[in-house]
Amino acid sequence: MTSAIFPGSVTFCASTKLSFLQYIRENPSNRRVSASERESLIEWLTNPDKRPSSQQEFSRRHYVRKAFCWDSETQTLTAISKTGEGNNRAVVEEDAIADIVELVHEYNGHAGWDATWKDVSTFYYGILRSDVIFLLKKCQICAQNPSKQPKGPAIAQPNLQTGSGEDLDPDGLEYE
Repeated sequence: MTSAIFPGSVTFCASTKLSFLQYIRENPSNRRVSASERESLIEWLTNPDKRPSSQQEFSRRHYVRKAFCWDSETQTLTAISKTGEGNNRAVVEEDAIADIVELVHEYNGHAGWDATWKDVSTFYYGILRSDVIFLLKKCQICAQNPSKQPKGPAIAQPNLQTGSGEDLDPDGLEYE
């Protein structure tokens, strides 16, 4: 994908996406959804005749029916909003996380971790904040044009070239 800010630039190169898949394997989470897990979720939602074979499966089925919904017309799996305000989020499989984060990050103008996370968490399920941070640390465009400035006032540096205390403030630091 290319950025609207820097035409012809790529936000995440292929090696970034490969290293992210390695990161996912090394840092598993039950909040991420694999392709097989997605199929399992859909089966629990669409097949009322499927019976759980254990207490663990029974609990999982109950959770899935409460937390997810399947739209057979659009073939989309969504996570139901906990507030019930209709803000359902699209379920993203592990292999699509980098593409979704890239899309959102480009759409918000490379606004940074917090803005990207806010947009991702509002519209998508299955992406962790740590995933967003991992990927944005490797954003080629943000690396070329870092827009974030340090927060707070500039730090005063001690003046090591003076031998006298004439040009020093009472704390021993020179301010310019």
